[in-house]
Amino acid sequence: MYNNKLSNMTRFKLLLISVLMSVQTIAAAQTISVTGRVTERASNEPLTGVVVVVRGDATKSAVTNTDGYYTLSVSADAVLKFSCTGYAETDVAVDGRTAIDVQMDEASTEMDEVVVVGVSMRRTDLTGAVGRISNEKLEELPVVTVNQAMQGRMAGVYVQSYPAPGNSASIKIRGSNSISYGTDPIYVVDGVIMTGGFNSVNLNDVASIDVLKDASATALYGSRGANGIVVITTKRGRAGGKVSYDGWLGWQTFARTLPKMNAQQTFDLRVDAYANRYMEVNPGADRRQYIQSIATSGSPDAVFDKYEFDAIAEGKSYDWLDEVTRGGFQQNHAVSLSGASDKGNYFLSFGYAGQSGLLKDSDYERVTGRVNLEQRVKSWLKAGTNTSFSRIKENRVEGSVFGNAFAASPFYAPNDKDVYMKWGADEQNGVNNPLKSLTVDNDLFQNRLNSTNYISVTPGDDLVLRASFSLDYSNQTEYVYNPKNTGQSIRNSLDGEAIHQKNEWLNWQWDVSAAYDRTFALRHRVSAMVAFNASEDNAEWNRIAARGFASDDFIYKYLGGSSKKEINDYSSDFASSSIVAFVERVNYSYDSRYYATLTLRQEASSKIARDYRWGMFPSLALGWVVSEENFLRRTGVFDLLKLRAGYGIVGNQNIPLYAYYSLYRPSVTGGTVSYNSDGRMGNPAIRWERQKQFNVGLDVAVLNNRLSLTADYFHINNDDLLMQRSLSSLTGFSNTIANVGAMTNKGFEFTADFRIFDRKDFGWNVSANISFTKNKITKLYGDVDVIWNMGGWTNAEIQRTGNLFLGESINSIYVLKFDKIAQQEDMERVADMNFGGRTVRPGDILPVDVDGNKIIDDRDRYVVGNTDPKFFGGFSTYLHYKGFGLNAVFNYSQGNKRLSGTYEGLMSSNGRSVAHRDLLNRWTPENTATDVPRAYSEGGRFSFGDVDWGVQDASFLRLSALTLSYSLPTQWTEKIRIDGAQVYFTGNNLFVATSYKGYDPEGGDGYPSSRMYVLGLRFDF
Repeated sequence: MYNNKLSNMTRFKLLLISVLMSVQTIAAAQTISVTGRVTERASNEPLTGVVVVVRGDATKSAVTNTDGYYTLSVSADAVLKFSCTGYAETDVAVDGRTAIDVQMDEASTEMDEVVVVGVSMRRTDLTGAVGRISNEKLEELPVVTVNQAMQGRMAGVYVQSYPAPGNSASIKIRGSNSISYGTDPIYVVDGVIMTGGFNSVNLNDVASIDVLKDASATALYGSRGANGIVVITTKRGRAGGKVSYDGWLGWQTFARTLPKMNAQQTFDLRVDAYANRYMEVNPGADRRQYIQSIATSGSPDAVFDKYEFDAIAEGKSYDWLDEVTRGGFQQNHAVSLSGASDKGNYFLSFGYAGQSGLLKDSDYERVTGRVNLEQRVKSWLKAGTNTSFSRIKENRVEGSVFGNAFAASPFYAPNDKDVYMKWGADEQNGVNNPLKSLTVDNDLFQNRLNSTNYISVTPGDDLVLRASFSLDYSNQTEYVYNPKNTGQSIRNSLDGEAIHQKNEWLNWQWDVSAAYDRTFALRHRVSAMVAFNASEDNAEWNRIAARGFASDDFIYKYLGGSSKKEINDYSSDFASSSIVAFVERVNYSYDSRYYATLTLRQEASSKIARDYRWGMFPSLALGWVVSEENFLRRTGVFDLLKLRAGYGIVGNQNIPLYAYYSLYRPSVTGGTVSYNSDGRMGNPAIRWERQKQFNVGLDVAVLNNRLSLTADYFHINNDDLLMQRSLSSLTGFSNTIANVGAMTNKGFEFTADFRIFDRKDFGWNVSANISFTKNKITKLYGDVDVIWNMGGWTNAEIQRTGNLFLGESINSIYVLKFDKIAQQEDMERVADMNFGGRTVRPGDILPVDVDGNKIIDDRDRYVVGNTDPKFFGGFSTYLHYKGFGLNAVFNYSQGNKRLSGTYEGLMSSNGRSVAHRDLLNRWTPENTATDVPRAYSEGGRFSFGDVDWGVQDASFLRLSALTLSYSLPTQWTEKIRIDGAQVYFTGNNLFVATSYKGYDPEGGDGYPSSRMYVLGLRFDF
């Protein structure tokens, strides 16, 4: 009976459960009507154009109206996905409810998605090393180029600026990974890879800059990402129309000038130099009598010319730089219109950047336009375009103007009559008058079209098919005219010269991808992608130089007016290269704790020899969010603690075209055609340069995400390095390119960001980054342990840089070691030394005899250091109180060496060239406690460039920008129907702390860096 009762009870329970499940099933299957309102969390304003889709059934969708309301018929257990451009995607379970209101957060510019090859990835899913600069950070610096905006802002990214108008900046990501070919990263703008000319991008159009640094992050781009990738994402329209303006005006001056001797000081220097030489040749002569004779007008020794005596007598000292320079002016204006609806979004922009350089007649203008459109044609089909156009006009100053004006004699009065410059009685036939050179016309025009056009199909909620075609087209023309009365024309008897040079580049890309993203059993998320990529780069150029013009009136605009057609010059060339690749990528995550990314890229490049053309480059990266583990979550200490590790292989093919062929050029002499080699012997065994990269990283966030830290360590082994090898003349060639050598590159990067105060009316944020990189050559070809860089007058002299030493950096500096300035008491010790044709007297530089054989030669040289910094980075602080803001941005570099040819030249003066005031502390019998050698009118001594005395510490700390801003109160802006407005004043490059003696430790000596004061305004309505 008991068993029967139990059996009946069991039957009753099973029946009850069955009934309940049936009811639940019926309820779940029941279709209900859900209504609600979607608003922005921050402002509580309604959002128009929010797309509401049922997860798993994209055919069921709705769009919010102008008041933010929607209505949608769904099953009672459905999950709704709310998405809107510019806002974070939100999922909400219906759970039988008929009224669901949703508040959406604006997409975080620090933590939103990274778009690569048409596939978006959440930053939290990234397992590779990626750095980012958001739009808010970009607005902190009034600059016009992408590279300048990155300077000092991201760990592992080393930027060097060049201050001439229109110039951009060079960039290295994680140091050097190739000896000869390929140190620059690639730039990807909305999916299209750009080739050069990155300053054509309007920075006001940029929403974010992502820098992909390790093999896992760069694998999707293959060989072109071997030196890192700068991914630029431009802005999109957001719900609600908006018009924005951002513009500024800047006034520039030179940030630093070099202290040159005036006329009287230069006069005394020359007297001293000639007297020292005279006494060395005539040991028993009267020095004072000789000085009196050469320092007097009419002296038979002719050490000085009459105009030099006149300048001294009149107390005159001239600086030609004052005649060719001016105050600079720079401006930037950008207007954009954006918006979004249920059918798509748009972003339109127009920009103008102009600069009047610090050299007279140097001007730069850039006009840009952009159209970013995305249209939802069907619920499952989207199409879009990201298209930009830029027009650059640059008035360039002839290249010798600044250098010749800087080096002009302080005795020589500026004039625009003389063709060549003077020092003493000698006319410098190779040195053109810079004032005449200002009349040389040199105009450059560049048009650039950059366009990515795509369609995206979503056949199911988990699958996205995408196809895109991208185009990067650039046309550049440069026109030069050297007037008849300039040294550029007279020296070669050209009677006026007009030059036309045209360059054209066309790069196209075709990308097709399929991406799958699905979550299984709540915890398992898999996203996979397969893609095909084909691209081709085409370049062509031609140059025409016409000579002999009766008049300068038409400048370069009428080549038909040339009369010396027998010496006209014509040249041209065409080049093309292509890449084909297949990419497979799988991302797996479990319970938002464990992540894995596996990528495989098969790639073929036309630059690699046919038998080695295909390369296979895999990578694997793992991530563990330790803070999601129960044992750590309970402590409440970490908001994020994530470990990352990755290993991958990347290829490099950045070598000259057709290096596997021996190339010949035809020439015609007397009707006979001959073919001449370009000097390079083809190598049919050229293969991929391979980088084996290992990266381990740590991401930490604490104090409610107010303090975040990121640390990365990387180690890269570079094998089969592509290098140019010198060949014996017996081969009939001078060089070849081959896979030889190996090197390592390793380093550590650290980034910290701390929101010390984060209140509505008061906030203070501090961020900093530091990077350490070090490279070392581990193998050269065969058993060779050094490859010399030969040059100089004889082309057989070992140069200070460019030499490759086993076990040293590829950027080493190789010189003699400075011992001291020789004194009288040293003469006995050095009397029997062999100085290789040089002499050492009291007051001269004395090198160290390293090997002790009493011969000073190349074996006494050593590696004093290298041009790479031991560490570099930047830091910034932002303080705001109510409407006021104060922002300071610094960047720094420590431990790198630099050669300053300008400073060495100034310090080697004997009074017949421009001299540095440091020579006022030169050695004399009365001033022996100095490291500056004596003046001497002839050669035959060791110079600063021969010893490490001339190798300078280029470490620096720079205040890149200091900005004071004020955001107008809302009650003010509402009266004029403006959503928000801000005025700001910025000082750029306000100071540089450095011991470097040249113009700038970062930009070098070709042109001084500038300081700029900026007044700006931005507003939206």
